[in-house]
Amino acid sequence: MVELDSSSYCAFHYENSSDGECSNCGLNICNFDQDYDVQANRLCKLCFNITKAKPRIKYIQIGIWVVVIALVVIIWSTVENGLWYALLPLLLILLVPYGMRPYIMKSYFKGLEPKESVLPILRYFEASGNLDHYKLFLKFLKKMTDEDIKAINEKLYEFLVPALSFNYSKLPENWQEKITSHLRITSDDLVNILTQKYRSVLIQTAVHSAQSNISMFIFYLSETADDEKLIADYIKEITSPEIMKLDTEEVNAIYKKLLEDLYLYDEKFYEYCDNLGLKKEKELISQLIEKFVPPPVPKNQLEAVMSPEQLVEKRKKEIDTSSQPGKIEESEIPELKFTGDK
Repeated sequence: MVELDSSSYCAFHYENSSDGECSNCGLNICNFDQDYDVQANRLCKLCFNITKAKPRIKYIQIGIWVVVIALVVIIWSTVENGLWYALLPLLLILLVPYGMRPYIMKSYFKGLEPKESVLPILRYFEASGNLDHYKLFLKFLKKMTDEDIKAINEKLYEFLVPALSFNYSKLPENWQEKITSHLRITSDDLVNILTQKYRSVLIQTAVHSAQSNISMFIFYLSETADDEKLIADYIKEITSPEIMKLDTEEVNAIYKKLLEDLYLYDEKFYEYCDNLGLKKEKELISQLIEKFVPPPVPKNQLEAVMSPEQLVEKRKKEIDTSSQPGKIEESEIPELKFTGDK
């Protein structure tokens, strides 16, 4: 079989090269995928199923409301002092959609075999961090044969590395045991594959596509694999000239999540720098942390509902206003003391 570049193979039929992208989600598709929406946009099977399922979901939601309202009216009018009992059917609005969520999710993959579903659901988990996607990934993986896993092996890890990296803090405690069991490999095998074969992908993802707590995933893999050089490579990439040449505004915009990790886990980074003899890199990490602008702490209830970006902009305006000539600072206002004399 000819090896295909990850950017050119179909996400659903990994043995085929792609001849386009899904107009909705952007996943690569091939000539086997010939589904279209009402505007004649070409869709992958997953997005096509979701589009078909949306009207049914809407009808279910309307049906739930009709049933709930009917039950409330019946209970209120027939049961003595039935006001509180009439409120019980409102629980259906919460419980029914929650209970139906796994079945709705499965309907999105109708007509797709597990080997056709495993890569797209990994991409969905990578982007959303939704543990329902992670659970579906495990189910699809469990149903795949050894031959299926062997055929998709390289493509699978190309999708798995960023999915695990981005969502490490959300994974359940037994994530490694579950994944290795379904992949038919040992935990040591998985760690070695991630730290050796996909080392470059891992570090590039952790630095240049960083998410919160991704450093913890690198630290975990390094300790599990007894591979301190992984941390050294990671820190050297963090302090590369490409990043260090950026000014404060640029580095906060492009590498915000990475800076958050440096800010939160600076002692851990400094400890590794000392142990690995990375004196120069330690100084550069300090410089990066100094450039980090943490989200402002809300001062009142109004600010509590604002986004971090809105808070930053509000603080900038406050600084600009307070620095205007003739502006009386609050600290300059003399304290008024009342002696009690009238």
